Amino acid sequence: MADTTTDENNVQGSSKEAGNIKSMPLLGSASKGTNPSSRLEDLFSYVEAEADKAMAWYWQKKGSKAKLSRGIQLCAVVFTALGAIFPVATNLLREPLGLGTVDTGLLASLFVGIAAALIGLDRAFGYSSGWARYVLTATTIRKSLEEFRMDWAALSAKAGANPTPDQLVVFVARARDFIVGVQELVLQETRDWVTEFQKSTSQLDKEVGARLDALKSQIEKATLPPTPVPAPAQPGSIELTVPNADKADGFEFDVLLEGQDGKVTAEKIAAAKNWVRINVPPGQYKLSIGATAAGRRINTAAVIVVKSQEISKAEVSLPV
Repeated sequence: MADTTTDENNVQGSSKEAGNIKSMPLLGSASKGTNPSSRLEDLFSYVEAEADKAMAWYWQKKGSKAKLSRGIQLCAVVFTALGAIFPVATNLLREPLGLGTVDTGLLASLFVGIAAALIGLDRAFGYSSGWARYVLTATTIRKSLEEFRMDWAALSAKAGANPTPDQLVVFVARARDFIVGVQELVLQETRDWVTEFQKSTSQLDKEVGARLDALKSQIEKATLPPTPVPAPAQPGSIELTVPNADKADGFEFDVLLEGQDGKVTAEKIAAAKNWVRINVPPGQYKLSIGATAAGRRINTAAVIVVKSQEISKAEVSLPV
């Protein structure tokens, strides 16, 4: 039987190659013997080498992701802390250091924004999650490999030097289950990576699309002609006629003009039947006309609507 102890460092050193995990031919370069024990040794060496190669690949590749993940997380923590500490420290040291008017709010926002960008970078490229996946997969392969070695040793002890055909079938089945299990672990890790990658790219597409839409909206607003400001309403005029004003004592009558804000004007008209008021803001007004006829006081009223740049005429008779 093959030696079940393998120097992991040597395997890792021989597997430090760029690219993907490669598979070597089954029973290719091992022993050329034809007896069952020799072929079992070839099978064991092949299966063990394939597992060691996959495990070593993950241990090697996790190094770069671990460095990037730690660096990004450290920088994100530092910038987040700066965003919180900088405004407080600036206010405390403003007078002793003569800092003057420093806009701490903008700098704090800048620090927090850099931290958020770093975290987004880590999520987009999967440094931290990839590191965790690689370590978990390599550890699981190592566990499976040790179980396989122990099972193989138990089967070898039971079979002896000359295993029967039935026992050979058991050896091959165990080797098949193990190597298929290792490939399933690699496949599952790849599925996890694909799922994470698709999710990250989808989220990135949404964020970029939203920002592009916002930018497009801003550009469209900037290129639109300015909204014309409506010109202020021009005042109008009121022309009041009291046909029977001459029936009032002394040929006199009073005019009171009231708007929504109260009294506008109050005037006494003598020896005339007309009253004119110019520069009256547009709106509804109440005209109250009063006079004295045959020694008694008489009053009447009317509503008049003043329109912009128009003369609003009203004819109101005294109740005499």
